[in-house]
Amino acid sequence: MLDKLSAREGFAGHHEDQQTEALLTRLFPSRDIKKVLLVTPPDVEAAFFRYENAKRRRYSNYPPYGLAILAGNLREIDIAVKITNLNHEVLKRCFESNNEVEFDFDAIWKNKLEAAFHEFEPDLIGVTCMFTMTHGSLRNVCNDAGQYGVPVAIGGVHVTNDIERVLADIASADIAFLQEADLAFRQFIQVVNRQLPVTDLAQVIIRDGKELYPLLKESKPTSEQISNIPAFDLLEIPDYSSYGIIGSFYHLKPPETRFSTVLSNRGCRANCTFCSVAYFNGRGVRQRTISSVVDELEILQNEYGIGHIMWLDDDLLKDHKRTVGMFEEMVRRGLRLTWDATNGVIAASCTDEVISAAAASGCIGLHIGMESGNPAILHQIKKPGTVDKFLAAAEAFHKHPQIFASVFLMIGFPGETKAMIFDTINVARQMDMDWYSIGQLQPLPNTPIYDAMVAQGLIPDVGSKQTRFMNGPHGRASEREKNSKLASSDFEDAFAAIPADQVPAAEYLTDIWFYMDYHLNFHRLFREVRPIKMDQQIKKLRKVSDILLPDHAFALYFLGYLQHRTQGNVEPDLVRRLEKQLVSSSYWQERFKAFKLSPDHLKNGDFNSHAPSAA
Repeated sequence: MLDKLSAREGFAGHHEDQQTEALLTRLFPSRDIKKVLLVTPPDVEAAFFRYENAKRRRYSNYPPYGLAILAGNLREIDIAVKITNLNHEVLKRCFESNNEVEFDFDAIWKNKLEAAFHEFEPDLIGVTCMFTMTHGSLRNVCNDAGQYGVPVAIGGVHVTNDIERVLADIASADIAFLQEADLAFRQFIQVVNRQLPVTDLAQVIIRDGKELYPLLKESKPTSEQISNIPAFDLLEIPDYSSYGIIGSFYHLKPPETRFSTVLSNRGCRANCTFCSVAYFNGRGVRQRTISSVVDELEILQNEYGIGHIMWLDDDLLKDHKRTVGMFEEMVRRGLRLTWDATNGVIAASCTDEVISAAAASGCIGLHIGMESGNPAILHQIKKPGTVDKFLAAAEAFHKHPQIFASVFLMIGFPGETKAMIFDTINVARQMDMDWYSIGQLQPLPNTPIYDAMVAQGLIPDVGSKQTRFMNGPHGRASEREKNSKLASSDFEDAFAAIPADQVPAAEYLTDIWFYMDYHLNFHRLFREVRPIKMDQQIKKLRKVSDILLPDHAFALYFLGYLQHRTQGNVEPDLVRRLEKQLVSSSYWQERFKAFKLSPDHLKNGDFNSHAPSAA
């Protein structure tokens, strides 16, 4: 997306410097920035927000870690900073409201933004955005912020990934920062304040009317420069997990546990074609010092009462020696925190030594990035993994059952045949991990696979104009109840009509996803006998049936099954909920019939004669 802008990166020489100075003076007549207001928009627009989901604490509520890093950097040059997290404010007000009638989504964030502006009186407003699904909300917040008469700057992963369309759609954005803005944002302010020359401007695009002026010199922080601790005092750190979820493994902790996030390194060694990490963070991995990371953990635990952290890293286990050293230092300092790696880890790093150290330092859950079990697909998407590495990683986790090990799987890659999908299923079965998070490919702008699929005419080049996320609480997870062609409980029989070497049509992918989800996650529970794993699965199914998808009949049935196995009886309310769902949903009626399941099994405890084989 930056090709056209890069071609204009001709801001060099005395004349161009004068033009830049004049442009900055038009934006900041006093040339004196003293206060900066940093803003996180709501995750989605009002039209996509569901009050009942928020009340169940289903929506994510991550502390704005990146903004806290920026704030710390700005404080070093004596800039006053305030952080306003509008997503947090919306979720908090949802919990404080008595009913949906009195809950006004837009009024909440608008009033909070207005109050923050008038109380703080900033000279610059900065708005961040990570996800494509947040684009509409970003636009709304920027347009609202634009009425206050000070320049508005935007940045973040989504802004970087689709910069031209983002700027075209958000005319109220005066400035855009690209990639990591740790240094670029601070340097911009110092240039405005005439403390640095204009030649130090980097990774920034300035708007002047209809014209965009890109200054794209790189200014990426080094490992030493990222070894700083965020300005946690500007955040309501202890409150975040009271109003939303942080990570994927919150169900494994008591509900009163306080959650937060930490980033120990930036970047990823992999170059997966569906991922934008390398584009945003650059090639390779930059690592913070171990001491700075563990110091931060101590602060979170001792000063803010945090009991669990989610690593934000995209490649947490990159350096085996450093990783083990970091985990051992956590143990040496007596940290009581537990942790998870929701973003996933690379299987090749899941050695016995690393996973043993992870378990000792408090790991309770993580995702393994597998995606496919077919070697050709793995090569096509440049995944740094092989079937042997996946199986070896699984063996390492089997030795530490206290870790709930999940696996990322994906279907729908260009050219992926039914046989290739079956390879993924077979490898997953051999791994025998605790859960499989299965998704359909959703190509992101500015990733190699997106560009290739656009070039082949497989998808339209819509960028930010259309949100394509199907999964997650704000997506279309609840729309699975349609257009199903299920007729058999046997996976192979159900799709026998599709030749092995044929790429399944798009309308079949949801059905294939459904079968994978059932067989890999639910059906396998019939043969689970390990007490620690049954306890983990009960907590997982509670999460699905009480928070994520209360109408998920499989989650209700298998939660009842595990209750019967572990305590000899099933909660009557669970049976009532399941029966109510089956009466009201022909979708679930058909599936229970196809998979030979019945709520009667929960009533009489007779699973042996009715439940299907656990083969």
